[in-house]
Amino acid sequence: MQTTAAPDTRVPATGQPARRGTWRTDIQGLRAIAVGLVVLAHAGVPRLDGGFIGVDVFFVISGYLITGLLLREHERTGRISIADFYVRRARRILPAATVVILAVLAAAAALLPTTQVEQTTSDARWSAVFLANAHLAAQGTDYFSSSEPSLLQHYWSLAVEEQFYLVWPLLAMLVLTRLSRRAFTIAAAAVFAGSLAWSLLYTASSPAAAYFNTPARAYELAAGALLACVLPATLRAPWRALTSLLGAILIAVAAVAFDAGSAFPGWQALVPTIGTVLLLASGPRCLVGRLLSLRPLRWIGDVSFSLYLWHWPAILLVPAILPDGTPPLASGALAVGVAVALSAVSYHLVEVPFHHRRVPFISQGRRALALWPASVAVVLVGALAATALADYRDQAADRAAAAWFESGETSGFTQLGGTPDVAWELETALRLADEGAPIPPSIDGSALTKDNWGAVGEGCFATDGQTSAPECVFGDESADRVIALVGDSHAAMWLPAFDEIGRERGYQVRMFAKLACAHYAVYQAAKAMTQEECDAFRSWTSAELAELRPDTIFTTARGMLFLQDGRGGVSARDQWSAAVEASVAELAGVTDDIRVLGDVPTRPGPADCLTAPGATQASCISAPGGLEYDSNALTKAAVEAAYVGAEYIDVVGYACLDGRCPLVVDEYPVYEDDSHLSTPWVRHIAPRVADDWGL
Repeated sequence: MQTTAAPDTRVPATGQPARRGTWRTDIQGLRAIAVGLVVLAHAGVPRLDGGFIGVDVFFVISGYLITGLLLREHERTGRISIADFYVRRARRILPAATVVILAVLAAAAALLPTTQVEQTTSDARWSAVFLANAHLAAQGTDYFSSSEPSLLQHYWSLAVEEQFYLVWPLLAMLVLTRLSRRAFTIAAAAVFAGSLAWSLLYTASSPAAAYFNTPARAYELAAGALLACVLPATLRAPWRALTSLLGAILIAVAAVAFDAGSAFPGWQALVPTIGTVLLLASGPRCLVGRLLSLRPLRWIGDVSFSLYLWHWPAILLVPAILPDGTPPLASGALAVGVAVALSAVSYHLVEVPFHHRRVPFISQGRRALALWPASVAVVLVGALAATALADYRDQAADRAAAAWFESGETSGFTQLGGTPDVAWELETALRLADEGAPIPPSIDGSALTKDNWGAVGEGCFATDGQTSAPECVFGDESADRVIALVGDSHAAMWLPAFDEIGRERGYQVRMFAKLACAHYAVYQAAKAMTQEECDAFRSWTSAELAELRPDTIFTTARGMLFLQDGRGGVSARDQWSAAVEASVAELAGVTDDIRVLGDVPTRPGPADCLTAPGATQASCISAPGGLEYDSNALTKAAVEAAYVGAEYIDVVGYACLDGRCPLVVDEYPVYEDDSHLSTPWVRHIAPRVADDWGL
């Protein structure tokens, strides 16, 4: 996202030649509103969930101003200099953006777990080459997810703009110099229409990826560009009051009415886009324009680019260094204050000197083009340094941990063999944690998810877009007795145990699993999967089970995942209970041996905890909780209400003891992510599971 400062707002407010005092002060105020919406929404201000639309406001402003500059350059000189265009972009964008990336890398290396340092260095490299949006989309990032967001996630909007401006000035040069301004206006309209059509289609099919997609966003920049083409001056007086008021209302409605559930950009981004176009067309000579021109708003508009860059890392990092128990409102307010202070400093010490060519040599003339490769080189060096520091920290922690375990000052696990006593192991792990045990050097937190159930069942479960799964047989493939494992990934995480049990005790194991799709007939509003797709997989599973006729069916699912409270006037709890009861009754028509597993509690990211600076086993103990844990009582009651003789099995005791859940037991990580037990731990407890479940 580019939030060009005061010099770039020099657009005449009337149709007369530009004079001193006629600059668009209202645009600075509009920038302030846009960045304020984004910052306050990210800070968690209630009833402002749609504040993310501030980015859309910026896109329109950028398209309007940049296109106006290109048109005036062509009118003045009869040509458009691509080199000069990128000189201006380099001086305006790169210094502040690079400084913030380096600061984030330094903060990550000093404060964050190694896993997050790795993520941050990767994100920094992609951000430096303005491909952050493509990187986030390729990772399947959901902009609205609160699960371990990147410190540089907000750089996606800069990437969108710079990708757009790889094409736009070239298009302007070719059309304006060879054809006419009218032809360029038609080209801008074509880009607007084509991008809008693509945005509607792509947002409907892949909303998470569409959010970061440049072609799906281009129509917002093109809207501003089209306005610059057709309205070089602002509207006449009779219209200004109406259009400015309507524009302000559209932006306000979008900020309040939209939320994480809104399919964006799509047609909904038209609301703030049209609102911004109307405000730009109205100009400063109306009530709304005069309000936007107030000095405090203009000051925020001046620092808006730096504020956008600093606010997101501040919002993520400031609460992390505050004492536990700090009220969210207080930590959010402090984070915003820190971001504003940093923005003022970087505006005056970084942005202004480069923009006004006060930095010797590199900011002068076309030498500023060297800022592009220099920025990438500096970020790459910073990323290497951050990685090296994190590695050194980890090696020092491993040496200290090895010395602690070798000291023999505390008793630990005896040789474990046969069927593990899970309760005793959990008790011993908690005692060792209380005695100050460090994380065992043998546990590599950064590689926690490499040995997971997905590797065991690779190619044997359904993912997004699939309504069936390949036929795979685990355990003893020649056995007559058959176990069916049915559900989503929380069912599939038990596959390593069932595979071991099947081979040892003579069971053939068949899995029917689809990610994020419970066999319980609930409505799961997952962005990456349609409900029809999940329903189709459930129907396919039911048909397969009816044909297979397994001896035993085990089923479970992540508790209450993606349920919408109040859907159809029914609470999420009641939806879950009814679906479990109905599904158990349906499965009773296949076999009389039905086992319904409860769910394990969720916990903060295990990899982050294990690799955090100063991490110990005690610091990685969590309390059982989360919707998954809370759903267990509902699941148990629903199984009993089905009256078909199904058995409910509580699995919390395989991860927690007496209200405490250790992350490390002996040299086993218990969890691989926030909600799935690790495959090494599941394999380890397989004999106990088999005995406990009568297999």
